[in-house]
Amino acid sequence: MKQWPEHPPHEGIHLWICKGLLSPRLDGVIELLAPDEQKRARAYRFEDDRRRYLGSSLLQRKVLAHYSACEMQDLSFSRNQRGKPSLDGDHDTIEFNISRSHEVALLAVSDGNVLGVDVEYALGGDNGATAVASQFSEPERSYIENVPNSTQAFFETWARKEAYIKGIGRGLSHPLAEFDVTQNGNPLVRDWSENPPAEPWRVHSIELPVSGYAAAIATILPSPSIEMIEITLEEF
Repeated sequence: MKQWPEHPPHEGIHLWICKGLLSPRLDGVIELLAPDEQKRARAYRFEDDRRRYLGSSLLQRKVLAHYSACEMQDLSFSRNQRGKPSLDGDHDTIEFNISRSHEVALLAVSDGNVLGVDVEYALGGDNGATAVASQFSEPERSYIENVPNSTQAFFETWARKEAYIKGIGRGLSHPLAEFDVTQNGNPLVRDWSENPPAEPWRVHSIELPVSGYAAAIATILPSPSIEMIEITLEEF
């Protein structure tokens, strides 16, 4: 196994990427997860959905246990009222966020810096995209309608919006039409909602080493260094 970094960065982000989440290999890893995670995995009706959940959950436990210098089963998580997880105990300064789509999972980790991450499979058809786009802000809709590849622009915008609302810990409870992530060379999020976060947030689109996806990271860091680390299923 390649040498992994011992600690997440304080002024940057480690972005872990795992591909192949639809592999039958994941059918044999369920016992490595916590009882509540095993229960949730077994509740998935479709095989592909179950494998995605297993792969992303195992990625999260494997990497965070490595940073915490403990066994995977010793990790304990809490969730805020909107469902965003955090580590319990002595390792609660490690900030992380995870996302999965189709065959890819992304895990973003930083030391003490709140963040959010999202990945979207951009080749999977509409999947309700039209309904979601109707909730975008006016600047975002205008941007999508006026670029050469509106489909790609939609998924890139969607990924940036998801990363932001995950990062601030509010999810879809935050009004989608009341902030703008179109960037135009400036990663600063413009949020004119009734209750915007106190700190300024920035969103960065991420180019992945696999085609057909859009991905983004949201962070409070002004100019984060982002190091991408690939991990294979065999390393689990």
